[in-house]
Amino acid sequence: KALTEPYSENTKRILRALEDMESRHTKLERSLAQNGIQVSEDIPYEVAKDKITEITESMKELATADMDPYAIEKKYNHLEEELAKYSSALMLTDEYAEEQKRLEQEWEDAIEEDNMVALERLRSHMPVTVRSLTEEELSSTPSPNGKILPKAFARKFKRTNILQLLRVNPDDIEKMHPSLLEGIRTTGLTLTERRAIHEHLRDVAERWEEKQSDPSVEKKWQWFQSLKIKFKETLNAYTMHVEKYGPPGNHPYAQRNNPGGEGCPLLGNQCPLKADAVIDYSEDYGYPKEAVYEASDTQRPNRSASMRSSRRSSQPLQPSKVKSSETEIMEELRERLQLDPEETDVDKKLLRELFHAEKRTRSLEKQLTQAGLSLPQEDISYSVAKAKVAGLTEEIKELAAKMGNTADSKEIAKLESEFGRLSQELDKYNNAMMLTKEWAQEQEDKERQWEADVSPDNYEALQKIWRHMPVNIRDLSEAVLTSAPTPNGKVLPTAMAKKFKRTNILMLLRLDPADIEPMHPSSLEAMRTTGLTLTERRALHEHLKDLAPKWQLMTSDKMAERKWMWHASLKSKFKEVLEKYDQHVKQYGPPGNHPYA
Repeated sequence: KALTEPYSENTKRILRALEDMESRHTKLERSLAQNGIQVSEDIPYEVAKDKITEITESMKELATADMDPYAIEKKYNHLEEELAKYSSALMLTDEYAEEQKRLEQEWEDAIEEDNMVALERLRSHMPVTVRSLTEEELSSTPSPNGKILPKAFARKFKRTNILQLLRVNPDDIEKMHPSLLEGIRTTGLTLTERRAIHEHLRDVAERWEEKQSDPSVEKKWQWFQSLKIKFKETLNAYTMHVEKYGPPGNHPYAQRNNPGGEGCPLLGNQCPLKADAVIDYSEDYGYPKEAVYEASDTQRPNRSASMRSSRRSSQPLQPSKVKSSETEIMEELRERLQLDPEETDVDKKLLRELFHAEKRTRSLEKQLTQAGLSLPQEDISYSVAKAKVAGLTEEIKELAAKMGNTADSKEIAKLESEFGRLSQELDKYNNAMMLTKEWAQEQEDKERQWEADVSPDNYEALQKIWRHMPVNIRDLSEAVLTSAPTPNGKVLPTAMAKKFKRTNILMLLRLDPADIEPMHPSSLEAMRTTGLTLTERRALHEHLKDLAPKWQLMTSDKMAERKWMWHASLKSKFKEVLEKYDQHVKQYGPPGNHPYA
């Protein structure tokens, strides 16, 4: 319905915002499409959750169904597409994010006490100045309670040097360069050691997570995440083993003379309990168990049970936040647009449309961030982006050369930081350029021109092969091909007959493209393509080139998508072979004028 003019100031502002939002949607959707990510629909959490359950049950039933295999595969592919659609939609909802946050907090709360015990045990074995002491000093200097630290502990602390962070203030760790953290050795850590490290770093990791917009900080957060994933993996293996065979102190082992008897069958460190006890931290060597750090003015007191309890109680799940998000977004929009409080019915209706557009924007942005892609932050013209990409590429080349010629560690750290900044800028302008209509049109024009340039030679190649290939080649054996005279009385060479029958993709050249189009993708994928010459690849490309766009347009058909990808891989290899051929001809001359050394 057309709006009545003249528009109010509110209406004008909302309409402008809707136009900007539509442009933003186009840019985000194009960014997703260019990275091969299907745009997810906006589906409510409960609907998506119910659909996932329903589809999963249908897939189970299909596995035992008595149907034609082709029909089963087609139905299963459709169910997979539906499952992917609803799973993606589920993961984009606020409710899902809240649920994951709650589950993660519950996991942290459940392991926190054991982690704190592990942290205190390791610290009781570790001098505050561990980073400045040698292995020999660690294993020869008496501890505060008069004991001598075993050499195995001293060696572990110095060689698996991530453990030394337990005596570094988290505030100092937060400011460390990511390359320093990434260079720390983490292999061979026991579960107890991973518990201690996780507990020591979890607070600083939360701060890193909040500042992920900084590429340097994001690297540090990803480093912690990799540690956390390995910790979870080790803990899960330990927990499952304990549930099956019993905890320490009540963990019987299977006897060699009774292999079928009960007990843990794993030998040596294959048993998670033995692996954790390789370095036994149960004894106390008298070093401070508290958060005492080397060369740090800030002392971080140990968290008491009451503090841990208050931390848990301060982070409850807040379903009301999800429910009130609509009101919050509407108020945010009014404030952003500086709308007059006196809103007309038209304003309210348009504001409602803007609310849904805003939700869509957030959904698309979340899809990009979940895929590890950066968001297009600003409108940058094609010409500006292209010039910036060229300039930044040259700067990065020069910087890489400097890094290769520099031995000073401080200078290298500065250059690495600058390299990261330039790389981030290059990504930004590259993404901006690829989102412009000019770039998309340029790619289309380039592809069209390339096809036009290679088409004459491709058609000539197709004609050559047709002249050597019987129309009914699929029905003929190698023996018949090499013995039956051709229409002009010649006999096909054995090598050619062998090539046609064994590199069987070539036989498609005598199949009507209209009959190739509906073929099952597995039939095409199974065809042998190795050993194809450039001439043969030219002929195949010319014969199949009109089918690929048809398959590409059938985006909702999983089978068609597979066939398009099969053709895309053929085309990619053809381009690669052609490029090498052209470069070689340019350097050494064409056929007929190609001297050999």
